[in-house]
Amino acid sequence: MKVLILSDVHANRAALDAVLAAEPETEKVLCLGDLVAYGPNPVECVEWAMRKGADAWLLQGNHDRAVAKNEDPRCSPPYRHLAKVTHGFSRSLLSGGMCTFLGNLEPLISLQIDGTRCTACHAAPSDPLYRYLRVSGTEQLEHELEIAGHPDFLFFGHTHWPMNRRFGKTVVVNPGSVGQPKDGDARAAYAVWQNGEVQLRRAAYNVEETAQALAGTALDPADIAALSHVLRTGGELPL
Repeated sequence: MKVLILSDVHANRAALDAVLAAEPETEKVLCLGDLVAYGPNPVECVEWAMRKGADAWLLQGNHDRAVAKNEDPRCSPPYRHLAKVTHGFSRSLLSGGMCTFLGNLEPLISLQIDGTRCTACHAAPSDPLYRYLRVSGTEQLEHELEIAGHPDFLFFGHTHWPMNRRFGKTVVVNPGSVGQPKDGDARAAYAVWQNGEVQLRRAAYNVEETAQALAGTALDPADIAALSHVLRTGGELPL
């Protein structure tokens, strides 16, 4: 089985389309949450998820819940202002049915892929919506694996930093962010499961298409400039 593993699309249709075009033979999708916020295309990204149905495992991210229920996403401090303004923008575009769809997703699930036992969450087994698991946090990861019951694979997103490492019997995978990478590489990040192995991959996309779409919104020009700078630099906020 070939499974496309995505996270943190963040309303960036151009990036999502590039990833889907790069992996046309996918049999199933695992999306680890955050379809909305920060980007210009929340409707298109939620519509894509709603069409997937049984062809996907879809999880709720902190921004999905926040937009659906008009809550605080509890994101990292440097991004709080941009989250707040783009949440209002997203809510103004999404239908009631789309908000209900996002609000009903689960942030943590157990699943099997080709007979292997997997845990998937948006953020962390101990706190599926909000905790940040760092790549260098070995002790923290070991604690999270204990909570998860030491599955064969643990999949999580939220940090926007790719990761693929083995800890004991568990392979820990963060596919990175499709729509807002923060590791200095502006290309869309994702992962692919195939033949029992996971590979981290990147897909180049037209960042300026997303920047132009942001420029066509009613967001404040300073916020548009900041969001576009993050996209162009792979995660650098302007001073």
